[in-house]
Amino acid sequence: MRPETRTTATRLAALDGLRGIACLVVLAHHSLLSIPVFADAYYHGADSRASQTVAEYLLTWSPLHLVWEGTGAVWTFFVLSGFVLTRQALDSPRFTWRAYYPQRIIRLYIPVVAAVGLAVALVTLFGDADHGAASSEWIARRADAMNRRGVLHDLTLMLGAGAGISPLWSLQWEVWFSLLLPLFVFAVRARGGATAWLALASAPLAAYAILALGGGTYLAVFLVGAVLAGIRGHAGRPASVIGTSRGAVRALTAAAVLWVVVMLPARWTLWAWRLPGIVTMALSVSAAMVVVLLAMHWGPAQRVLTHRTLLWAGAVSFSLYLVHEPILVASVKLFGDRTFWLALPIAAVVALATAELFRRGIETPAASLARRVGRGVAACHPIQRRREAAETSRQQRSSTVGAAGRVAPRVREVPRPRGAE
Repeated sequence: MRPETRTTATRLAALDGLRGIACLVVLAHHSLLSIPVFADAYYHGADSRASQTVAEYLLTWSPLHLVWEGTGAVWTFFVLSGFVLTRQALDSPRFTWRAYYPQRIIRLYIPVVAAVGLAVALVTLFGDADHGAASSEWIARRADAMNRRGVLHDLTLMLGAGAGISPLWSLQWEVWFSLLLPLFVFAVRARGGATAWLALASAPLAAYAILALGGGTYLAVFLVGAVLAGIRGHAGRPASVIGTSRGAVRALTAAAVLWVVVMLPARWTLWAWRLPGIVTMALSVSAAMVVVLLAMHWGPAQRVLTHRTLLWAGAVSFSLYLVHEPILVASVKLFGDRTFWLALPIAAVVALATAELFRRGIETPAASLARRVGRGVAACHPIQRRREAAETSRQQRSSTVGAAGRVAPRVREVPRPRGAE
């Protein structure tokens, strides 16, 4: 394997580890929102500070909030999706729009349908459980029953999510971004052909998502990741100049890490400045972008993120994201919210175990089905068949490369004159 191939593989593995950390942060976020004092801060802001202990205050209003900064974790998911999908569309020789859409829809919706079914079962069983007089506001807002309209919203994800799985609000915009991907690809690197025509056709759909559904700010976060995918080939040039000075590299890295620690939870660390929500969101998204860049280019971050524990967390992140909230709410309602020391650890263990089972039984088969459908659709297109034939021919030619890296010369057959036998 060539060095640049190993580097690319390491970067992509680090992004998987980053996805795992982000999902664990979301789990911590919802776990702490089950506790009244943290839910009060989440819903009522700085007015709740008077009722907090010193430890609670630091965990809420200092950079320590990073460990349960769920919103910043979602921005990181959005930037990652924007980067990975746009990179695939720009660089993969086997990518076709014909195969992309059915593959992406199957990959997203089969796990969502299964997760909604699990949520319906858990809410039906535990929704009416007596969860004590000191219920947190976050728990009080969770569904005690699943109505038909809410389930329909959760299953379609086009017009919003129901109350059964609140993280599905972000999956709504994941679906919209997936549908509008040609527009993002064209925006970061204009090109003709199918991409241009699909971008033009999706423009009215994008206008509807932005103007009617209010998704402009969310789609802009995906655009940040798409831009990273579009410029990543040029990003190494300034980095190579900075790399001539170790001091400059260390200073830049320290500044980047500090920016993430302070700005990812900007709503909490900068509360005294009373900044508008759109400003704190922009700061948090910028920190999410820096996190992705550190994961791809900073060696110590890559070594941490490629640890097998975090790679496992990354592998189950989508499943954990879908199943953890109904399990957490059911645990709190079952054990009572006065016994958080028991309910929350049990919920975390059950959620992680369920996520692994969900990955094996639902997500992985759905991904395999999506790939098979994508290959089948692509194989029906004559242009794709020619591309695959050309790729196979190229791989066969590359197999003749000698140990020194030179292609073995082909022996030219010289015709013999007649009568030379």
